Amino acid sequence: MEDQDYILFDSYINNELSAEERLAFENRRDNDEAFAQSFRVFLDATIYLQNSIGNEAETNAFKKNLESISTNHFNKAEAVTVKTEPSKVFRFAKLAMAASVVIFLGVFAFNQFSNPVYSDYNAHEPMTIVRGSVKDLIAATKAFNNKEYDKANVLLKNVLEKDPENSELQLYYAITNIELDNFKVADAQLNKIITGESAYKDRALWYSALSRLKQKNIDATIVLLKQIPDGADDYKEAQKLLDKLE
Repeated sequence: MEDQDYILFDSYINNELSAEERLAFENRRDNDEAFAQSFRVFLDATIYLQNSIGNEAETNAFKKNLESISTNHFNKAEAVTVKTEPSKVFRFAKLAMAASVVIFLGVFAFNQFSNPVYSDYNAHEPMTIVRGSVKDLIAATKAFNNKEYDKANVLLKNVLEKDPENSELQLYYAITNIELDNFKVADAQLNKIITGESAYKDRALWYSALSRLKQKNIDATIVLLKQIPDGADDYKEAQKLLDKLE
């Protein structure tokens, strides 16, 4: 990607393009995948840099560092233009930083800021207390819903020892193990549900995929997501995740 494209990105973000230029930019973004990807990376970089600035002293120090990068990255004529317009120094220095990092570290580095991670998907459905539940199950339910997964894990294990074929409890027990990074236990428990005939098979597939996602095994995550059938509660979410991973 050429330097002028990064300047164009900056102008677009700051609403400095004419209506005709803006339309041309958006047409190119919509029809040129490489251009669109570079723009997404640049936008991520810009947002990240803006959110990384702290107090005024830190901001001024950051500006000085970026001005140095700007001088080295752009030609002398551009550097003079920046210096003669102090109000734009920080913007163009920030632009140089974004461009430099993308050029030398590649697109992948900045894509990490938007890549899906397990914590994007761990808004678990709450457990419900069934009338007549044993004391440990009541306590496990409260602990799980309070996100006290270490406590819920121990209690659910105790309950499952007395009711080992309860697929719903197996699922929640597996979830606590994913949260605690006990992946071997979680995956074994989920596989047991997946190979069974309970109503929780599809949900177990979803969590099995999330377990692999948390383990950063993207290939396995994709394979499992593709097994979730159309019509499953998690199908649409699984497709959205697939789109981000593939």
